[in-house]
Amino acid sequence: MTITELKKMMIKAKKEDKTKANALMMLVDTAQKLAKEKNEEVTEKHIIEAAKKLAKMAKESIEAGMEEAKKELAIYEEFLPKMLNEEETKKVIEEIINEIGGKNIGEIMKRLKQRGDVDLGLANKIIKSI
Repeated sequence: MTITELKKMMIKAKKEDKTKANALMMLVDTAQKLAKEKNEEVTEKHIIEAAKKLAKMAKESIEAGMEEAKKELAIYEEFLPKMLNEEETKKVIEEIINEIGGKNIGEIMKRLKQRGDVDLGLANKIIKSI
């Protein structure tokens, strides 16, 4: 997904769904700020990073009792990579342990973070249980 495609989605959503339009506007703005901080052009990496950041904020809003944040969260999650389930995460962790020849938690977490499709909280629990 490019920033141009995201902006087109935002313009289309303005006519149909104000909540979605606002969520997409926040996503565009956050992705542009993240790219600007690094002196880079906006890429899909920035959009995903922005979606992660905004999804986290939406989850916090839901916990605080703001029900409308559920719709925003669903919108942001559309831009996130599919996360591995517990079984898939355990398999990846075991492969990394075999690859590095040990249980260096820091190195395992570093490699998992690079993948971007692993829930690091879940991974940490799995590593501790191994």
